[in-house]
Amino acid sequence: MKYQKNKTGMIDKVKRSFLRMTSPFEFGTSRRSGSLASINFPPEMAQRDAAYTCALKLLRVNIFSRTDEERRNIYSLAEMLIGISLEKANCIHRAARNERRNLEYPEMIKFISLVRNLLGTLGDLADYQHYIDQSEDDMAAFFGSKVVSNFKISDGTFSNSEIGIYNLLIGMLDDAESTVLSSQAQTRKLLTKTELERYEKAYAAYLAIFEKLDPDNPRFAPETC
Repeated sequence: MKYQKNKTGMIDKVKRSFLRMTSPFEFGTSRRSGSLASINFPPEMAQRDAAYTCALKLLRVNIFSRTDEERRNIYSLAEMLIGISLEKANCIHRAARNERRNLEYPEMIKFISLVRNLLGTLGDLADYQHYIDQSEDDMAAFFGSKVVSNFKISDGTFSNSEIGIYNLLIGMLDDAESTVLSSQAQTRKLLTKTELERYEKAYAAYLAIFEKLDPDNPRFAPETC
């Protein structure tokens, strides 16, 4: 489906952007300083936090003024960004534990995982509604109007479910925001001065990449062949 191709293209685009960076050494460290895990902490924390920030910005719009296709693309982008945040959080948690540093909270990992799952559900619901709208005439001609009527009934059910799940998700994100910001601030306090400088440089770089994925951003850079 076109949707899946677009989603794959967005993910590939972000990966290419990451590969253009020689992380973690791009962000000011020496190859001789510390273990590989400790060298990775600042840029990985920066990816984690920048991806989460941009995902929330994507979702905090008047979502139901958008078309089915626009909504599913927003959900897909947000799910991809939350997935990056989750991947980095898991890497940090495992490596920091081995280094005896508490740079990630298990509770945050569980929360981000739940958010990603809800975004996947929202994307599926919007995708279903888009597909039904696009296929209605052809399906009616092939299967008959009764079958299509049943699909339309389920379409309404899915629409109500999408609204309910989206409102639940936004409520969760709003209620958790102060805790998320506090946990990020607490882990940054555990960085050395040099590590914090590298974190800030990396955060600005990744934030610029992720912001360009937002179609509402004037600097939007769509995927091209």
